[in-house]
Amino acid sequence: MFEEYTSFVFKNRKKIFAVVLVLNILALFGLFRLHFTTEFSILMPQKSRQKEIYEKMNGVFKTGEQLVVMVKTNVDPLSREGIDEIFEIKEKLSSVEGVKTVIPPIPEKFPAGFRLVETKNMSEEQYRDFLSYVENMKDFLNVRKMEDGYYSLFMILPRNSVNPNEIESALSGYEHYLSGTQYLEDQIFRYLLFMIFTLPPLAVVLLLNVFRVQLGRFRYAILSLIPAGFAALWTLGYVMGWMGQNLSIITVLVPIFTIVMGSADGLHFVSHFLERKKDGESTFNAIKDTLESVGRAMILTTLTTMAGFLSFLTLNSQSMKQMGLLAAAGIGLAGVSTWIVLPVILSGMEDVEIKKKESSLARLFQRLSKRAWIITLVVLFAFLPGTFLLKADLNILKLYKGYTRVRKNVEKIEEIFGRALPVYAVFESENLLSPDFARKVLSMEEKLKSKGYDAFSVYDILVRMNEHLFKEEGYPKILARALILKRLLPEDYTSNFLSESTGRAFIFLDNLDRNTLEEVEHIVKESGFQVTGLPYIIKEMNDSIVPQQVLSVVLAVSMVFLLLVLFQRSFVIPAKAIVPVLISLVSLFGFMGLSGIPLNLITANMAGIVIGVGIDYAIHVTELFRYYRDLEKTVKIASTPILANAFGLSVGLSALILSPFTFHTYLVAIMWVTMTVSSFMSLVVLPKLLEVKR
Repeated sequence: MFEEYTSFVFKNRKKIFAVVLVLNILALFGLFRLHFTTEFSILMPQKSRQKEIYEKMNGVFKTGEQLVVMVKTNVDPLSREGIDEIFEIKEKLSSVEGVKTVIPPIPEKFPAGFRLVETKNMSEEQYRDFLSYVENMKDFLNVRKMEDGYYSLFMILPRNSVNPNEIESALSGYEHYLSGTQYLEDQIFRYLLFMIFTLPPLAVVLLLNVFRVQLGRFRYAILSLIPAGFAALWTLGYVMGWMGQNLSIITVLVPIFTIVMGSADGLHFVSHFLERKKDGESTFNAIKDTLESVGRAMILTTLTTMAGFLSFLTLNSQSMKQMGLLAAAGIGLAGVSTWIVLPVILSGMEDVEIKKKESSLARLFQRLSKRAWIITLVVLFAFLPGTFLLKADLNILKLYKGYTRVRKNVEKIEEIFGRALPVYAVFESENLLSPDFARKVLSMEEKLKSKGYDAFSVYDILVRMNEHLFKEEGYPKILARALILKRLLPEDYTSNFLSESTGRAFIFLDNLDRNTLEEVEHIVKESGFQVTGLPYIIKEMNDSIVPQQVLSVVLAVSMVFLLLVLFQRSFVIPAKAIVPVLISLVSLFGFMGLSGIPLNLITANMAGIVIGVGIDYAIHVTELFRYYRDLEKTVKIASTPILANAFGLSVGLSALILSPFTFHTYLVAIMWVTMTVSSFMSLVVLPKLLEVKR
């Protein structure tokens, strides 16, 4: 079969080359059809109770996710000049398309007696009343005096969405800081552009240098990467471009995975081809014999890596299912490309230059294999305790690295005001302004404030107005008075807090960690209300990770084991080959626990990748052992390419260190540890297992 295929390649070399060229050109055009998605909704579960509450709330109040804008001024915002400046800024923000309401840091109107006075057009006497009023309301003023100036906080409530770039343009003359989900999402687009045009090329450069060391010549390293490069282009151009699959912070990893993981077959093919040429074989025989010796392993490793990604289909997340399918397609295309492209290119290569070098790796692993069980126990004891330290958490703010503008903006707002990102307490009542119900909401707010959180609702304003106008402490004791006070508030203002039978309170958190969200949720639910917001939707997704992860791992191991059984026609050898992968899984979760890497939607699914990629090393060992029936020779031949591949994969993925997202750096660290353990166990433990008779 391999001889016939090699003959076909030699006879149709030019035609195949022309077809590949046309495919590449069409794929390049597909790149211009790529669509980017920046919404955090990709991290949301497909079925979500929290999402239903959140969307219902936004429907009731006819608003999207709010934006928080902090503006620095040199003039006191409570001075006559400062008031004018504050409302000029408010007008600029209100003029931005998509903005429904802007809540300024100081009240637009204030009660003087039982009538409302516009803050912008005050007389001197009214200004004195204003200062008296804001002194009474100072806890709710979003104004802070710092050593370097004055900071004012504006809250923007959009109709559906608003472009943060337009807000920044409107504030071009001021030092300003933005926060809020829409702003975080908007910045993702810029980061995605940087990543898609920077990280894959960097991964290629890193891999080229690793492969050059292994193959001895730079041009051979380039040859080994060409199939994976074409596969990444085809995946982006055809599968994502022409077929309309969106590029997100999740799927941006697909071309990198395709290049880094898909290059393994190219490395093995070129490495074995050069070995054949070194032995004096003709180019035809070198290609044929290479396919005969590693062809089965190439097919099997492609399928097992695809199986690892396809295990993502068990997750209740459309984005992870999409990445699983796209990455599996990319790896599959890399496998096909290796079989088509490399024989065509190598068929025209007669003379090769090979650096002869002896390696002591084989002797090292042969010695270590004699202590395989001790080494296994050491690895297990080193990582097993970490599995008990695992914590599930996905903080959307911590997705961004500390040097990013997004993270700096949010941290600056938190530094000045102690808050940046809101969640909501949603409540329903036939009479929202009744004293009993209002005190229930205010009691919830007091509990939140006692824990260090900032909560705010229309009831807080009514309390201060009641104390200011009627000299009565607390919320009005009779409904009629509460209704009178409500009429003194601007309609645009109250409509963002109360709507017929539904109301909401804003809760500002100092962080979005799991423990914080759970504490706030407990207090709100204890009061009989519902808590919602994007952080809670993502938390709900993350809470389902552990049971879904177990199913995903079981599916990945089962698919890989079944593929091995079908290829090996044996249950014993596949069972032995799985052992290094299982040890790698312990190292994966143990390392995450020991290093504090949170278990979340993204990091948890490295298990599927570790299974799919880690089994490749075991496959090469078992296939070579099947071919040579000599363990010493098997380890001697397998050790260098396996370690080079593990090292190359880890180095290639290290390009993600430049990503602005923290979880990409986590993936790099995880891959270094697991690939080291997986390759090491395949060369130390697996040979020992293969020695054991049936």
